[in-house]
Amino acid sequence: MSKSLIIVESPAKTKTLKNFLGEEYSIEASM
Repeated sequence: MSKSLIIVESPAKTKTLKNFLGEEYSIEASM
């Protein structure tokens, strides 16, 4: 099963979202 990709503007937000959403999402920073 593939992961959903979420792109946010700052690397700090990736850490917060990874903790909140878990491993089923792939979260990357655009900067």
